[in-house]
Amino acid sequence: MLNWLLSHSPLLYLTQSIWRDEAFSILSASRPLSFIFQNLGIEPPLYYVLLHFWMKLFGTSEIAARSLSFLGFGFATVMVIYWAEKIFKRHWLAWYLPLLFFVNPMLLYYAFEVRTYGWFMFFAVLSFFAFLQKRWRLLIVANVLGFYNHTYMVFVPLSQALYWVIMNRQKILRFQWRAVFRQQEVRSFFVIFALMIPWAVRIIRQSVYLTHTWYFPVDIHLVKSVLGNMFVGYEGTPWYLWKYTAYLSLVLFGLFLFSLKPKTTRRRNLFFFLMAVVPLTLVIGVSFVKPLFVNRYLIPVSIAEVFLVVAAIAAMKRKFFQYLTAAGFLIFSVGFNFWYPALHAKVNIRKTFQEVNALRGKQDVVLAQSPLVFFESIYYSADPKRVYLYNPGHVAFPVYVGSALVSASQMALTYPPYPMRGFLIHEDGTFDIVYATPMGAASKNE
Repeated sequence: MLNWLLSHSPLLYLTQSIWRDEAFSILSASRPLSFIFQNLGIEPPLYYVLLHFWMKLFGTSEIAARSLSFLGFGFATVMVIYWAEKIFKRHWLAWYLPLLFFVNPMLLYYAFEVRTYGWFMFFAVLSFFAFLQKRWRLLIVANVLGFYNHTYMVFVPLSQALYWVIMNRQKILRFQWRAVFRQQEVRSFFVIFALMIPWAVRIIRQSVYLTHTWYFPVDIHLVKSVLGNMFVGYEGTPWYLWKYTAYLSLVLFGLFLFSLKPKTTRRRNLFFFLMAVVPLTLVIGVSFVKPLFVNRYLIPVSIAEVFLVVAAIAAMKRKFFQYLTAAGFLIFSVGFNFWYPALHAKVNIRKTFQEVNALRGKQDVVLAQSPLVFFESIYYSADPKRVYLYNPGHVAFPVYVGSALVSASQMALTYPPYPMRGFLIHEDGTFDIVYATPMGAASKNE
């Protein structure tokens, strides 16, 4: 039973093999703080600083490193529990909202990654709460720390500013500027965006080095499916889900519009509607010219979707439809969390290195066949100092993969001379044993 849960439930996300971006996080956070602030390019420093001290306390194992991200998600969930009680009082939706939040497939998947996303969720929820509760100092703290944790947090205050403009359009159209600038929201936005400027300048300066990126162009399939994709965390694997996430997008969009029907909650629900729609519209719109869309970078959209689903349920007058819709989304989310993990698992590089570490001798080396498997190779190797990138073509290490962690001394231009052996690691988790002889290169497939 335990083995099944470890491969067919979200527990897989906690225990599976570290993948490239996670290995980059661990290796970066292992460096001195001065390196983190000076050398990580456009990567905001906050998460790496937190991970730096976290690993000093708890180590660098998969579970230890991922626990920091899950802690951020845990704080976000606690925040939703507190907020749901304020919104729904003693209504059963007060417990249903945090439950649906916790089991949302998109949020739960990224809650375990050794990346910024767990804390991204926390700062986004905190910002939503602070804005609607008119806690302006808290709003500034949440948005600024969120931005220095993940750059795409900027779309949260931008969406909030748009919401404020819509709510105050009469004052703006009548040029009542004194009344406008006296409002705490406006002053808060000035402080927020002013404090974001230093890192925004750094991003602009560093972006010239990103001649190639990990972003992919968007197309009409993404546009039709994006709301569903953001709810379940779908990125194209398995390929046949596009049609179904498009159907889910239609259902979600219909519910989002329905949530705006009651006048008593329309202002609050419009806020969540804009938090879901505005970032997607901006990023996808720009991505037709310059690709910027990555679903996990827009995690606040998924959070807003959860709130909107619950808001739509609350707007239903008949309890039967409330219970039916609530049960349907909860059963779907939990069922998806048990069906999808096995289809969404990372390449098991850990298993590869269990074999490699058992076979290699003291003089043998590890050669990563691609930059896309280099950091995992360093992380899992029994001797990280003897891990190299096999690079006979002298190709520059991609900046977007993490060139800040790579030096020229880590490049191998040839296979090692026999009797020294090289374990050539491929992206798919297979490896070859390679070496050079007087007669030429030789290899043995594994």
